[in-house]
Amino acid sequence: MPLSVRDVLALEPLRAGFPQVIAGSEHLCRPVRWVHVSQLTDLTGLLRGGELVLTTAEGPAGARDEPGLAAYLARLDAAGAAGVVIEAVSPAGGHRAASSERPESGAGPSPGGGSGAGGDGEDDGDGEDRAATLARAAEGLRFPVILLRHEVRFVDVTEAVHSQIVNEHYEELKFAQRTHEAFTTLSLEHAALETVVGRAAALSGTAVVFEDVAHRVLASTPGPGGSTVDLLTGWERRSRLVPELDRTGVGGGEDWLHTPVVVHQRVWGRLVMPDARGTDGGRAPRVRMVLERAAQALSLRLMAEQDQADVERRAQGGLLNDLAEGRVPGEPEALARAEAVGLRPGARYLPLALRFAHPTAADPLDVQRRDRRHLEAVIRAAKAAGISALVTANHTGEIRVLFSCAAPTQEDRLLERFAGLLDQQLPGSGQYGDGRHRRIGVGHGASSLLAAARRLPEAAHIAEVAAGMDGAERPFHRSADLRLRGLLSLLRDNRHLQAFAETELYRILEDEARNGPGLLDLLRDYLAVNGNKNALARRTRLSRPTLYTRIAAIERLLGVDLEDPESRACLYVALLTRDLVAVNPGTP
Repeated sequence: MPLSVRDVLALEPLRAGFPQVIAGSEHLCRPVRWVHVSQLTDLTGLLRGGELVLTTAEGPAGARDEPGLAAYLARLDAAGAAGVVIEAVSPAGGHRAASSERPESGAGPSPGGGSGAGGDGEDDGDGEDRAATLARAAEGLRFPVILLRHEVRFVDVTEAVHSQIVNEHYEELKFAQRTHEAFTTLSLEHAALETVVGRAAALSGTAVVFEDVAHRVLASTPGPGGSTVDLLTGWERRSRLVPELDRTGVGGGEDWLHTPVVVHQRVWGRLVMPDARGTDGGRAPRVRMVLERAAQALSLRLMAEQDQADVERRAQGGLLNDLAEGRVPGEPEALARAEAVGLRPGARYLPLALRFAHPTAADPLDVQRRDRRHLEAVIRAAKAAGISALVTANHTGEIRVLFSCAAPTQEDRLLERFAGLLDQQLPGSGQYGDGRHRRIGVGHGASSLLAAARRLPEAAHIAEVAAGMDGAERPFHRSADLRLRGLLSLLRDNRHLQAFAETELYRILEDEARNGPGLLDLLRDYLAVNGNKNALARRTRLSRPTLYTRIAAIERLLGVDLEDPESRACLYVALLTRDLVAVNPGTP
């Protein structure tokens, strides 16, 4: 952190001189770039700004001509000096009178020391007059003027200050190198946006938010001791009040430090440090460096993305996963983060999962393209239905959605509207538009966003089970629509259930292995029509004698009476279990 005038006054060589701030006490925070020793009346052209000038009362600062003294101080202020330190030397001191002890060029410090009255370091008789004169001469200047009451060795002052300045420069170089290496590594690793933002927050010690041009938060990390709730509550409204800048700067009523994130010469969003105004002057350059270096890393990362929508979906997907897996500690943070990525608050939240069928043995690239089109169709359908939603592709063939509803009574109406619009949006209306290739599972809604998000796995289970169901198509499925199939789907990995199914069917399976298929499908059709032989004949297109013969063969093989309701129930459960396990094999 750069030294300030206040820091220099606290160093031992100057503390020994009992410094008295005559003027400009409110500007002691000025940074000191260097120390300059000179007795010249006019240092214009010799100073570059930021120097702390050391001089004595024997020089121009000791003039009794108050206008001349005021002009001297004004010239130092105009030249950008950080301040002036004047040693109150009495003419009686004698040993300070040799001008050779004060190099007028300022090229180096004098080896001499200061003096007080007599030689004991006490104030001469007119010290108070000198202070009053200085105060009047410095009136109106925004410039620290310090008077030393006791003698000091200027060489000790310059040595102490310059050592700290050199050390500070070294620390700044080390920090710059560490920052460069950190973000270069993240860029080479194609780190996620959240990782880049998190590293920026760690290095700067303040909160960092990355938003897109629509003021939706794509990644954020609160500062030390801060909370996500305080950081993101009302983010879009607050952010819109901060004017966009074409370079790093501070703006808005909250004095946010921010910089644009540019991709291919187009402003993609901006990186914001909302609390950077609280950093002191010494840390400000480091904070600014981290902000700009992080923005460069984000730009490189975004160049690898296909478009802005991909990043927005990833931000929503990350939040949905955090919500569903319990990584968000409370409802206020969940609501703040959800609103920041675009979800409108609602009286109720509804978890959905959609499953889409893919052709068997489909090319992986074709499957990926289909999944992307399905995701885009879901997003378009939600927007067309006027529904605020978080959407993410969970894995191949499955999309998870969290709806915001204004009231519980609107759930079914919104779902039906969404399902109808989705069928219109799905690619290939002839193939997909009738809904046969998609299933929508709906979990139990909740007034709590966290509670609804944690039921996303329930919605996914419903959609998965519905994908294997026959019968009339529904616009969406709830747990009540699954009934026995849903229960067996939950239990399909249970070894006892699988053993039951194998025991019920093993004789007919063994016969098919020896004589070829046919009887198992006939049994499935028989159970589907609940034993109605007329309906079975129409379904299978078999003659009555052939049908009766095969039914008798099934009864003989299994050792059961198919007219018995319990036997039919057991065989139906066994067949359903076998089908579910075949579609979704359990772990070994």
